[in-house]
Amino acid sequence: MRTSLVALSFCALVAGCGGSENSDGSKASTYSSCTVTKTASSLPANRASDLAQCWDGVDYKEKNLALDWCAGKVSTYIANRYPILGATLEYQIASTNCP
Repeated sequence: MRTSLVALSFCALVAGCGGSENSDGSKASTYSSCTVTKTASSLPANRASDLAQCWDGVDYKEKNLALDWCAGKVSTYIANRYPILGATLEYQIASTNCP
């Protein structure tokens, strides 16, 4: 019994043991969203649209998987929005959900 209490106490002190949450309810120990952070577009309407892009709904523990997923989302967005010329966008992943 004493061992169980020690294990539970230690687990409570270590982030990720029980999945601590961010203020928006997302898990702090995973990557939950992908956001466009910078665009090279010169048109104000395109810049506004680009910077409004955010996708969430995943909980990747591995950063490389989250980055791959995010790159795919951004590539699809570029292909749909700028099918002929393409675009240059920067993006990031986060442990929180989209605003």
